[in-house]
Amino acid sequence: MVGDFMLDDFKDSQFIAYSLLTNSIRNNKLSHAYLIDGNNNEYGFDFVMSLIKMIICEEHYSNFDKCFECSKCKRIDDGNYTEVKIIESDSFVIKKEQLLELQNDFSRTAIEGGYRIYVIKDCEKMNKQASNSLLKFLEEPEDGIIAILFTNNVNNVLKTVISRCQLIKLSNTKKNIKKNAIINFAYACCDSKIDIDKFVNDQSNNDIIDNVILFIDYYEENGLDIMIYLKKMWHSKFLVREDSIYALILMVNFYYDILKYKYNISNYFFNDYLSFVEKIAVKNDVNAIINKINICISKCELLKYNLNVNLLVDDMIIRLGECL
Repeated sequence: MVGDFMLDDFKDSQFIAYSLLTNSIRNNKLSHAYLIDGNNNEYGFDFVMSLIKMIICEEHYSNFDKCFECSKCKRIDDGNYTEVKIIESDSFVIKKEQLLELQNDFSRTAIEGGYRIYVIKDCEKMNKQASNSLLKFLEEPEDGIIAILFTNNVNNVLKTVISRCQLIKLSNTKKNIKKNAIINFAYACCDSKIDIDKFVNDQSNNDIIDNVILFIDYYEENGLDIMIYLKKMWHSKFLVREDSIYALILMVNFYYDILKYKYNISNYFFNDYLSFVEKIAVKNDVNAIINKINICISKCELLKYNLNVNLLVDDMIIRLGECL
């Protein structure tokens, strides 16, 4: 049984994920499907259940001080809330029949009203038939139904399932300090075999770095209008998948520098562009920067799979546009 946590309990240790999700809830911009990579954090599933409580709670409360008499949150903790379904493995496998039963349950009229949420715990344990059944459910999302997939082994999750969810990666740090969570976050989430320091110090890569800066500058000034110029500013500049991965990692590090600037943390990655970092920092609040980092990381993770680069970049721009 998970502990009785509320989302505010993770405000410091999971600062990025917390800020992204609470901002989405309060602005009524929830995704229809989330894939939460617990990153082997011992409280990963507690985070999931806390997120569910904040979504379901009529006032979207995130702490017990405000929500001490909320029967819905108590019933979720007790496993008695009818509109929250949790699917777990049966003999180490999640079977198609479990997904079909879920779909049948959710085809009926909601008893409680409000959001209906299903959770697939250890979703990497879905067999092929179960994954295919889930895909059909994800491809035709219904209003008011939210999927939350949880895993500690994201590399074992079917690629087509990953591509249909918003990926949220938790930090496995046990430090309860906001600044440390920020410092550790970007590099933890961009876990990659790419040696980015070596890449930056190689002068033959200067053009890629300059093109990333130009891309960020145009996007920050013009927002979604950049869609008109994507071929010129991205697709013709980053011709192979690896170049796009480098570009996204550079974007993560640039917005990461902006976070450090706002928190007066030194040791910038883009030392030669500090005036530009300051300029963009003035235009963005912390939540907007966090959202942009998370979007770039999510697309970077997806690029490691054999997915269409152009479509991923197009979707990235649309999601970034929601942060303006």
